[in-house]
Amino acid sequence: MIKLIVLAMVLLATFSFTATATTEIRPTLTLDYSIEPEVFMPGDMGTITVTLTNMATGEIYVEEDNETLDMNSYIASASLDGNSNLKILDKGYTDVGLLGPGDTLKLTFNVKVMENITNGVHFVDLIIVGGSNMYDLNYRIPIKVDDRNVKVIMSNFPSTLMNEVSTVSVDVVNRRPNDVTSVIVTPHAEGMTFNPSDYFIGSIPEGNKSTATFTFNTMSDKEGDINVSFTASYFNGDNLHNSDTASKEVRIIKQSPLVFTGIEIESSGNRYTLSGDLNNFGITDAKNVLVSIEDIEDIKPLQPYASYFIGTLEADDFSSFELSARVTSENVTSIPILIEFRDLDNAYTAITQEISLDTAPGVSYSSSDDEGSSLGLWLGAGLIVIVIVAVMGYSWKKRKDEENEEEQEADDEDEYPDYMDAEYEEDEFTE
Repeated sequence: MIKLIVLAMVLLATFSFTATATTEIRPTLTLDYSIEPEVFMPGDMGTITVTLTNMATGEIYVEEDNETLDMNSYIASASLDGNSNLKILDKGYTDVGLLGPGDTLKLTFNVKVMENITNGVHFVDLIIVGGSNMYDLNYRIPIKVDDRNVKVIMSNFPSTLMNEVSTVSVDVVNRRPNDVTSVIVTPHAEGMTFNPSDYFIGSIPEGNKSTATFTFNTMSDKEGDINVSFTASYFNGDNLHNSDTASKEVRIIKQSPLVFTGIEIESSGNRYTLSGDLNNFGITDAKNVLVSIEDIEDIKPLQPYASYFIGTLEADDFSSFELSARVTSENVTSIPILIEFRDLDNAYTAITQEISLDTAPGVSYSSSDDEGSSLGLWLGAGLIVIVIVAVMGYSWKKRKDEENEEEQEADDEDEYPDYMDAEYEEDEFTE
């Protein structure tokens, strides 16, 4: 806050000369002051800077009617008087000296506002004592005091969180009548990790708000209620302050945000093909999503679908996938699927979900290290096909031979003409 006061201070007495005209020389001293912070809080310390300027122009000495006039202003002392609410931490300035034409002088005073001070405007008294022909000056400087604090608001904070990486935000409102600086928001919740651990906002103008955004990782949190709180620290001038703590009871539920649905399982021998949809049930997008078969005992991923890259899976969205694996033990009842992804802050996260094989058709099992077993199955199937083809061919040939025999007999009957039958009948009649 800067104030300008123009003081028509007579630095030299009015000179009268033995002539028909009277000459008046009146150099003017101006006073500016600034206060930091503009508005104090109870207990704050601050500074009042007083700037004195000699507004006279030209030479230090002015010749007038054979008289030499001094344009310097002499300041003997400068001090600031406080009261029971405002304590002045400096003793003041003594024997300040001359202030020549156009020169400027800055005087700084440190002030402390008492803890029990009331809101409103309080005054300190500036006293400047002049030397030579300069008049003294007394001036009251107003100090504003306001105890309103910065407030953190958790307006959009969810009351329930899953075992997920979620993004939440809080608002920081500056209710003060002056700007605050170096605002930092710090979250806290036992057993919960945040990114970033502190959020730097910077300056917030009077009557405005800013938003701090955090990523919460509750992937490994146990189910139950947890208290989440936020505090904002800031500077009012050079004074560090903390806002009141804003807190909320949040319930953690044991549920992954990425859920499989529409699972279909096909099997051929000991080979499984799993297909379906991966759904993002959370409130935050998942990036670089990759699903894959975990390579463990009795379960081996198979190409070309040992893993399946989905990419970005937005909140309330889904994507299809397909995976293949070979199971080498009849004791296996489910296949573990590894889901890997990154949150909006590129933090890596991995979770495992089991897909049950109860609904899959029956299969036969073989050793996982006997790659020839699959070939043997194919060869066996091929031999069966060959036998079937041979039987069908033999049946076809037999049926064809029978048809040929029937045709041959018919041809033999056609070798005797009708007239030979007639002669035979006539001879028989004659006898």
